[in-house]
Amino acid sequence: MIKTCFIASAGFGTRMGNLGKIIPKPLWPFFNLRLLDLQVAYAKMLGCNNIYINSHHCHDEMLVWAKDKDVVLLHEPDILGSGGCIHNLKKHIDDEVIFIINSDQFYFFDFEQIQNDVERMLSANAIAHLYAIEVDKDASYNETKVIDGKLTSISPHDADRNYLTYSGVGILDLRKIPLVEGESSFFKTVADYNNKTVHMSLPKNPVFLDLGTLDKYIDVISDLEKLPAVVKKFVASIEELEGTDFRSTSIMDWLGVRFDFDSRIITYKEKDYSF
Repeated sequence: MIKTCFIASAGFGTRMGNLGKIIPKPLWPFFNLRLLDLQVAYAKMLGCNNIYINSHHCHDEMLVWAKDKDVVLLHEPDILGSGGCIHNLKKHIDDEVIFIINSDQFYFFDFEQIQNDVERMLSANAIAHLYAIEVDKDASYNETKVIDGKLTSISPHDADRNYLTYSGVGILDLRKIPLVEGESSFFKTVADYNNKTVHMSLPKNPVFLDLGTLDKYIDVISDLEKLPAVVKKFVASIEELEGTDFRSTSIMDWLGVRFDFDSRIITYKEKDYSF
């Protein structure tokens, strides 16, 4: 039922240290591929053959990556924010229910429930169905509060318990989202839960893989044996990675980038960056 996926990829890479200023985070390596290669494979696994990706930071590098890919790159000369990128997408496609994901995170759960979530969203005339993750009580994310399956508020977390926050993964009905020009926030102009019905749920048995910061990225790729089984199965199914054995190593090389995990040094174009 969902044939289009939007991959949010226009951040500045600031959470990846100095190297994030040079290589856009979506193009950071994973084996002999880039994170975006995995995201495109993930979107196709979900049944989405129309894939849109926004870009801003290091757009030229993104163009080089996209030139032989079956994707549509939407350049933002001025960054449009988490809401503006969706409105910019509406200028290209505005009559569909779409799936949205972030370029540096993967969320695995029973995807068969997506169809039920779409049907429930449409029958309730909701504008979105968003997927939550449960995070530790000491995490610094905003807390999303859900009542009867509907998102009711977003606020800083202030209780001594684990809580739910938005994962960045969800379903949007573009037909119900009024077009807004310029930069805007996702929860003000897209999933406007104060004025529209926005569904949110925590999937059953979820597995969330976050590579969004330098520390998290290093933790994942420096010990690939620790990847959850569902992630290993997904990565091994990608054609370009056939035969991947997930062995750990202290030094890894990808397309001109060398990571030395013992020395905690990244070498790129003969320059060293500590992590």
